[in-house]
Amino acid sequence: MITGIEIVTFKVADLGRACDFYENKLGLKVAYRDDAAKWAEIDGGALHLGLQQAEDACGARKPFLSFSAEDLDATVATLRERGVELVGDIVSTDVGRTITVKDPDGNQFELFEPGD
Repeated sequence: MITGIEIVTFKVADLGRACDFYENKLGLKVAYRDDAAKWAEIDGGALHLGLQQAEDACGARKPFLSFSAEDLDATVATLRERGVELVGDIVSTDVGRTITVKDPDGNQFELFEPGD
């Protein structure tokens, strides 16, 4: 089942500009950056802030929340039994597997199971 918050992500229009802002303006450290994947992580101490370059960068107050999940298949099956609304199917990437969940108010968040 769900074990905790994995990461909070901001969608950004320009990854380089965003990394520069968080590192050089705010004084935080870029913990990880992969320009090919359009992804970076800012070390926020107990929690990393993910930066994902996307054409539909939201801005304002629209972060994206990702919860850690163990055994994503079993978690998804349990959530479906409980009537939880899932958006799409499980998606596999090079870093793990995800699925989007929608709460009763339409807020969406991700469940993330790290890869090996």
